[in-house]
Amino acid sequence: MASFDNVTKTGLKKIKKYGFKEEKPKSKHEEIRLSGSCSIILYKTGKLLVQGKKENTAEAEKLLLFTGAIKKEKSRPMSVGSDETLKGDTFGGIVVAAFMADDTIRKELKGLGVKDSKKLLKPQIVKLGEELIGRYPKNYHVESLYPREYNAMIAKNNTTKLLDNLHLKCYNKLSKKAIHIVDLYPGCSVGDIREKNADSKYPEVSAASIIARYFALIQIRELEHKAGFFIPFGSTNVESGLLELKKKSLDPADYVKMNFSNVISFFR
Repeated sequence: MASFDNVTKTGLKKIKKYGFKEEKPKSKHEEIRLSGSCSIILYKTGKLLVQGKKENTAEAEKLLLFTGAIKKEKSRPMSVGSDETLKGDTFGGIVVAAFMADDTIRKELKGLGVKDSKKLLKPQIVKLGEELIGRYPKNYHVESLYPREYNAMIAKNNTTKLLDNLHLKCYNKLSKKAIHIVDLYPGCSVGDIREKNADSKYPEVSAASIIARYFALIQIRELEHKAGFFIPFGSTNVESGLLELKKKSLDPADYVKMNFSNVISFFR
């Protein structure tokens, strides 16, 4: 159990979006009662109690701190954002990146122009990616699977399980206590906060997204150099690239995702 003073009902509103539901108070002294992985009870005196298993109350406390419901720390605590890219591309493997930030670094990221990577052009990705890894060498981690490694791993795991493992690995390389924010993907089961379009809401996720795309560009360029032809992004207009692989008698497992339906159909 953990307790905190001077908490307001308004301050608890944000935590409802993270799996907590409001219940009917059990006594006249209770202002609000929330249930989820543990119980959160706010009394009319302003005292807040968090009750449940130790690991669950610890996670709830991180969320309460992060959302600003409790003021145990003067600033928003350290957090790690993670995102992936190349997941839906025929060519290339998959890249997952994580970035750790506190309030000071979040402010710096905004000053650098860090934002949703989908709104940035490739030259901007390269420029910001290089600046981020140069300025914050200890604040990021990348897991870049090339096609050969991706194909070996996807044969043992589905895409969701693979992504879960990579996001968690990136997070653990940076911290085991900071709040973990994940840009939500179908079936995602890791992270303290999982939100769709998190890369447009949290600077740390935006930075992770930019770094992931930066390393994805490096991977694709290396594959192009090895193959000797232009490699297209995406999964719709890629037949010309697949034809080049066949024409040059290159092993497709070194260049494309062998579990994709268009690849299976083409090389049948």
